[in-house]
Amino acid sequence: MSGTPDHVALCYADDTELLGCGVPFLTDGLDRGDAVLLALDPPRAELVLAAVNRPDKVTVVSTNLQYVRPAVAIKSYSEMFAQLIDGGASAVRLLGEIPELALSTAWDVWARYEAAVTYAYDRFPLLSMCAYDTRTTPAWVLEDVAKTHSLVAHPGQGNLDNPGYVQPLSFLATTRPVVPYPIQAGPPAIELVDPTPAEARTAVTTLAAASLRPDDLDDLVVSVSEVVSNAIKYGKPPVTLTLWPGPHHAVVTIHDNGPGPTDPFAGLIPTPTPTGGGYGLWIAHQLCHHVALTRTPTSYTTRLTMGDPHHP
Repeated sequence: MSGTPDHVALCYADDTELLGCGVPFLTDGLDRGDAVLLALDPPRAELVLAAVNRPDKVTVVSTNLQYVRPAVAIKSYSEMFAQLIDGGASAVRLLGEIPELALSTAWDVWARYEAAVTYAYDRFPLLSMCAYDTRTTPAWVLEDVAKTHSLVAHPGQGNLDNPGYVQPLSFLATTRPVVPYPIQAGPPAIELVDPTPAEARTAVTTLAAASLRPDDLDDLVVSVSEVVSNAIKYGKPPVTLTLWPGPHHAVVTIHDNGPGPTDPFAGLIPTPTPTGGGYGLWIAHQLCHHVALTRTPTSYTTRLTMGDPHHP
């Protein structure tokens, strides 16, 4: 296996199909002496492990901890893969799945993750298989899955080339509509035009304090400050910050008239600049519960969400 990861989609309709593709995939890795990782929902992980001859050689990864946010997953997996390779593993094999809740509430960012995986992990000898239960996965998610994986798993046939695969740069260049949260239908608590980062921090600290836990509030304040700084430095005025605090969450948008970042992987992977910058959007993706990026021919908007906007 080269340093370019292979990315396999396993879309299964029942446990038989999951086992028919997943078990040979893991077993082949064990036979080759790869470091083998399993990141499935606990009941499915137990099912797969029971069918593997050497389950003690398989490292089980918690999906709830690993798939918190896409940028966090990339950072965590990269550190894990590096540690395994440094520890002597010649290659890494991963069978994983994104939690079902993320598929329905945050697929916009996880679709970007699936498209970016090959680039994000290209320095590792990695073969990854992503499992999707077709009985519970929304149709629009499966459509993107078919575009973001270079190989498709078929029971009894192995991993075959995917004719519907779309190169990451082309997939990420497509603008995705962002559905407003219910709270955004009402008037915001504040709208600031051309705020300084300090003014943005003060507004969020003051108006979102009652909506968020202290740690989440601190993370949102840092994220807003980073994104406002980016908009001032790289965007075009006016820069407009809008804030909606809710009972269990807060939503902030930062809008400017610039084109937005040119890097299609912005936010998912840090892109340091010679002057030490390039981390702002990546920090926001690390800290916020959800980050949505929207672009029009004449503007760019970043929406930062902290807390649960679907909480009654």
